[in-house]
Amino acid sequence: MAKNEKISKEQLMIPIYLNEKTVLDMLAIIEDGFTAVSEVSNSIQSGSETTGKISGGFSTKAILDKLLKIQLDAGVEKSSSKDNQQLVKSEKVHTNVSLLSKFRSSLIDNELLGCRHNQEIDINSIESGDFVEVAGELRKNPMIELLEKYLDFMKMSEIFNDDPPLGQKSNAKDKVTKVRKETKQIKAFLEELKVSGTVDFIIKNNNTTTVISAQEQYLSNENISEMYGGHFKVLGKVIKVCNDETSSINLLRKNTLGILDDKSLSEMLGVFKSDELSAFNLPEVQFKIEAPAMIVIPIAVYS
Repeated sequence: MAKNEKISKEQLMIPIYLNEKTVLDMLAIIEDGFTAVSEVSNSIQSGSETTGKISGGFSTKAILDKLLKIQLDAGVEKSSSKDNQQLVKSEKVHTNVSLLSKFRSSLIDNELLGCRHNQEIDINSIESGDFVEVAGELRKNPMIELLEKYLDFMKMSEIFNDDPPLGQKSNAKDKVTKVRKETKQIKAFLEELKVSGTVDFIIKNNNTTTVISAQEQYLSNENISEMYGGHFKVLGKVIKVCNDETSSINLLRKNTLGILDDKSLSEMLGVFKSDELSAFNLPEVQFKIEAPAMIVIPIAVYS
């Protein structure tokens, strides 16, 4: 970036999720590789005698430290003495976040973004393989949210369960056993949804729902609950587009439950629609996202 060029607030991003490897790979393609050697040359001239020293090395450690040299600028500095001269080659170093900003700018400059965060999403103009940037309130996978809140309900019902009358202790014991069995089953169900090491986020816009299939290892904050409800931008690549009534996204697609048809799933999840639970503020049972929708593999989630 030129020194006189103004910086926009969009370039000053704070990511909460960043796939650094993908950013480096994409920029390596765009830049046709990176500069990996730095050099400083000092030359001192005294009369007819000249002494010099050159030092250099590979920037492997810099990459491991999340710093990458992507440009080498040369400049000459002269002292007031005519006999002394120093030549310094300086290196420009980027962090992982500044590389992300550079990558995003490259996508925009080359018109490779299928949509920007401040644009209306036209699902019919987006294809699988497109880069997109969407923005909105980040929500949890509806199935995960439902199961976690149901477990909270079961826990609270145990805490506030009064001791039964003497003649009803046998029935109460059976009820507690049933509750614990259901809790164990729900926990196993919940673990199935997370077994792949990825977690789905949902962003709903006016005319499109985006399912973001994120890898947990790239989340900058292990307590991902802080992400929910906030307004974020997502930069990623589309892997599936649903733009007609016959297509949808199965939120159980990553685990063994994904083999069941809609009817079987509806019957199995019918327990969450019982009259007993109707008084509680549980989320709606939703195991698929209807069109128009798309699945995006995120490169970064940021504000």
